[in-house]
Amino acid sequence: APRATVVVDGDLHADEEFLLACLTARPDQLDAVVGWLRPSDFADPGHQQLYRALGALHHRGEPVDQLTVLWEVQRRGALPSGTLDSERVLTVCDPLALGGSAEHFGEQVVAASLTRTAAETARRIRALADDAAIPAGRLIGHALHALGPLDEVRQRWHTARTGPVPGKPQPPGTARSLPARAEAARARSRSLRTSAPAPAAAPVPAASARTSRRSPA
Repeated sequence: APRATVVVDGDLHADEEFLLACLTARPDQLDAVVGWLRPSDFADPGHQQLYRALGALHHRGEPVDQLTVLWEVQRRGALPSGTLDSERVLTVCDPLALGGSAEHFGEQVVAASLTRTAAETARRIRALADDAAIPAGRLIGHALHALGPLDEVRQRWHTARTGPVPGKPQPPGTARSLPARAEAARARSRSLRTSAPAPAAAPVPAASARTSRRSPA
C-alpha cells in the first residue's frame, strides 16, 4: 500500500533540508547536534531516514558524501519502502551547500518538534478528559504519562539553546576513519554509481534556494 503523504510547512521543510545538507558537507558538525537532535524531530519521514543514515556513517567513522548516504539509506530499506528515492537523496545531500550552521538549523527543527509534541500531548489529554469512563485518579496518572514525551523534547530543546549541563560527561569525539574502513566505504560508493542517478541530475535551483536560507552566523 502507498505511504500516506506527510504535509510539512514550507519553511520547516527548507530548514530540515538545509540542516541535512550542512551535515553532509561538514559531517564534523554532527558532534555538535547528535546529543540533542533525534530523527523523530524531523517532520518529514524521508528526512528522518537521512539523519539516521548520516549518524550511522559518522558513528562508524566512514566517509560521508552523497553516495555513501545513498548506500546507507538503501541498506536500511528506505528506498524499497518508498520513504525516499535516489534522486531525492542526491538532491538533499547536495555538496554545493557548504555554508550554514548545523546548530542553528538544528535548533529550529527541535523547536518545531516541541510545538508538534505539545499539540499532540494536548489532544491526548483532551481525549482522556472527555472519556467519562476514566475516574479522576486514573485521569491524573494518564495525563502525567502523556506529558512524558513533551518533557523529553523540552529538555533537549533547552540543551540545544544553552548547551549541555556543566559537569555532565560527554561522549568522546568520533575517531577519524581507519584507512581500510574508509576505502571499503568508497568502494561501495563506486559500485553504487552504476545504479544510482548521477549527482549532476540534481536540480541546480534547489541548491540556490537553500543557499539563500543560510544562518546569519
